[in-house]
Amino acid sequence: MKVDAPIALISASYSDRDRAVDDFEAVWRVRHEGDFHHTAIALLASDGAHGLHVERTNNTAKHLEWGGALLGAPLFVLAPETGTELLAAVGLSGAGAIACHVRLNASPVELATSARVLRSGACSLVLVVVNRRGEEVTQLLTQADRTSSVDLVWGDLEEELSRDFATPMSGPVLVAV
Repeated sequence: MKVDAPIALISASYSDRDRAVDDFEAVWRVRHEGDFHHTAIALLASDGAHGLHVERTNNTAKHLEWGGALLGAPLFVLAPETGTELLAAVGLSGAGAIACHVRLNASPVELATSARVLRSGACSLVLVVVNRRGEEVTQLLTQADRTSSVDLVWGDLEEELSRDFATPMSGPVLVAV
């Protein structure tokens, strides 16, 4: 991957689930157009006082060792409880490297705005798109009440991922019986 390849982290909120599903499908339909690399998207539903719940996902990187973390780790940065839910389902491989990359290379103000957008509607979408800028994808979200995007670059993420896999998270754990 080129070090200057863009990564867009996009949030959108909706007052109506059907409108969110329409935008989910619109983004998924065009995922291969242009200078495509990877697209990951999740539909999140508000479950009242408990926050957001992952209702539906799709991810072109799911076959990669770190594929689940492409969406799960940035979602963990924006909405930790929801990101944890997704990472528990898809696995932790690469999550530390990707979450750290987002935290260190994205604007904290833009991340905070995106987190607020996720929580501002009855349901929301979160997307991670590699090789596209946020403005290119945000225009596909025609049904959204609010949108926010955070642009960053691939940079040294590949090297970070390599270190993440090369270094075990912990050694053996002894359990007393």
